Amino acid sequence: MKMVLLLGVMFILSNQPMMMISTLIFIILLYSLLMLWSLSSFWFSYMIILVLMSGVLVVFTYMMGVLPNESFEVSSLVMIVMGLVLTYKYFEFDEFILDESMSSMMIWEGTMFIMSLLLVVYLLGMMVIIVWMSMMEKGAIRIIY
Repeated sequence: MKMVLLLGVMFILSNQPMMMISTLIFIILLYSLLMLWSLSSFWFSYMIILVLMSGVLVVFTYMMGVLPNESFEVSSLVMIVMGLVLTYKYFEFDEFILDESMSSMMIWEGTMFIMSLLLVVYLLGMMVIIVWMSMMEKGAIRIIY
C-alpha cells in the first residue's frame, strides 16, 4: 500500500503527460494485485485491469498522437529516490501479508451487491454516452480535408 501512495505522489508531482500515464498504469496494476491477494479471486481484479487499463491506454494513444516529439526526461534525483524506495520495498515483505478480515469481503453479497450493481449500471451508462458523443465523423482528433 505504501508503494501505491508513493506512486500517487509521483503522479501528482510529475509534469510530463507520459510520466503521469505510466505511473497511473503502475497504480492500476498494484491495486489489482492487492485485490487479487485480498479477495482470493482473480475475476474482480481481472475486470478492473480490463476496464481501467483500456481507458488509460486510450488516453495513452491520444497523448502519443498529440505529443509525438516530446522527449521523456526523468531527472537523476527522481531515479535515485525511486531506486532507493524500490530497494527498501524489495526487502520488506510484510506489506503483502494480509489479515483474514479482508478475505471475507464478497463483492456480490449483502450491502456490496447494491453498490456493485450501481457501479455496473453507472459504467454502462458512461460507456454508452461516450460512444454516442464520439461519432466517427466528429472524432476528437480527426482532421477534415
